Amino acid sequence: MTQLTRLCAAFTFVVLTLPALAEDAPALATPQVDQSNAISLLSKAVEHFDELTQLPESHWVRRDQDSATRDITNLIEDALEVLDIPELSSIRNQYRQVEDRIRDEELALAELREKRLLAPEGDAGTLTRWTPTETLRNFTARTRGDFEMLVEIRQGNVEAYRDELAQLRRTLAEQLRKIDINMPPDQVELWLSSAIGNDVISMSVVFNSIHTITERLEELTHESGENLSFAKRYYGMVVILHKLVVHMQNSFVEKVDNDILPRLEEFQAEADEIIAESRRLIREGGNRTTLETNIAANELTKQAISLYQRVVRGQRDKVADALAISRREESVAINTYRTVSLSANVAGLIRDGLSTFETLSNLQVPDTANFENAEVREEFRQLTERLSASSR
Repeated sequence: MTQLTRLCAAFTFVVLTLPALAEDAPALATPQVDQSNAISLLSKAVEHFDELTQLPESHWVRRDQDSATRDITNLIEDALEVLDIPELSSIRNQYRQVEDRIRDEELALAELREKRLLAPEGDAGTLTRWTPTETLRNFTARTRGDFEMLVEIRQGNVEAYRDELAQLRRTLAEQLRKIDINMPPDQVELWLSSAIGNDVISMSVVFNSIHTITERLEELTHESGENLSFAKRYYGMVVILHKLVVHMQNSFVEKVDNDILPRLEEFQAEADEIIAESRRLIREGGNRTTLETNIAANELTKQAISLYQRVVRGQRDKVADALAISRREESVAINTYRTVSLSANVAGLIRDGLSTFETLSNLQVPDTANFENAEVREEFRQLTERLSASSR
């Protein structure tokens, strides 16, 4: 098959997706939680919660407390997705997708540089220069000049994607600011570069949504004229919100304790081992230049791991402290719900719940942290990739 024939055949089947250009997006509306959906899910969870006292603890045929508890948990997880505000979650997902594209481009760059090194000398050929798409140029590239052109194109793609990431960071920071969450673009970058960043931002958004929903429940209670049946149901939703907070915080602490921190300790032990072995090989007459480069690379890795551990442990401890309070307040709310028929001021009880949620939110406001330099930032990102790969 001739080169031109191959080119025509490839053109028939290949569709190229170019990187989106980073450009200022139009102003977005203020993110808002879907209150109707959230309240509907909370109301269903209250119905199952009310079942608990009427069901056997366990039964192999009939519905039991375990079944009702599972239903409550499922509804809580559905409510968490709603409270996270899908518009904001979508921006974070876009950010991950662009990061994935950058990784793909960097892998392609590594392959092209290898091919460039092995290719015969020569400028870019006419066919390669005039081939309309990057994918088709891969079919026609033969000389170092051809591959140099492809390398430059891929590098341009990476730059465009990095610009897109910067725009997404600015967009997310602005959208968070609109709902009173102060996280400037540089902090958005740090958290989205970490394995817990999505959780940290999500919890901040969820607490903001809980505030909105609790205020609405207080208004609904007033509107009902403190009708006991309605008021008790609204306070029951506050109980479910307490359960949701405990579920969210406990899941985060377990993730950090059982997955993130142990893996970081493994990475640190691995770096220590390589450094020790490199020093031993130097003493035994190994290539000093190469081995000292290896030592420096692993020292940089350890520096990034230290920052990672500090960021993760700091946020984990904040959430764990808040979780202890959340568990206590959940018990108080359940106890109050069981006796709410004796109360004449359910709106006041809901307002107390609002104050508790605000306190819990303030207890786990993320600390600020900064990358010391571009090298640490890149190592930090690579650690996140390793953590993500190990959890798949």
